[in-house]
Amino acid sequence: MQLTPDIGGTDQAGLAARVHARLDQRLSHHVDHPVALALSGGGDSIALLRLAAGWARARGRCLLALTVDHQLQAASADWTAFAAEAARAQGADWIGLDWRGDKPKTGITAAARLARHRLIADAARDAGARVVLFAHNADDRGIQGDRLRQIQEAQGQQ
Repeated sequence: MQLTPDIGGTDQAGLAARVHARLDQRLSHHVDHPVALALSGGGDSIALLRLAAGWARARGRCLLALTVDHQLQAASADWTAFAAEAARAQGADWIGLDWRGDKPKTGITAAARLARHRLIADAARDAGARVVLFAHNADDRGIQGDRLRQIQEAQGQQ
């Protein structure tokens, strides 16, 4: 797997400056609790890792990357190892989390999302983090919005 993906075209400095400015608006500098980051190993979370790591280094914050292995695919351990290597390469602390136990026969996507969010929230809280950064791309937001609308329509809500 490629460990140093490009994070966005020709204006990477501009992108980093915009992300750092947004983080500056919302997060404190030079405090002792870490900023947690959900790290799947996908392109969007790797990009956020690189951007957040630069921000954290410049502002004296510890960055803690959290990866959930859902144990649903044969290659999940490889993705987890890749995420660990990527986090450490950026100077972030890293914790791997496992979704253990029986998996549902239906609704696996929703169950995996719920388990992932629960595991990440618990690990972040245990580490003293008060915020967790999640990366989503435009397609993710569109799909999630469509699903929410479908659920609301099925329930008779608008």
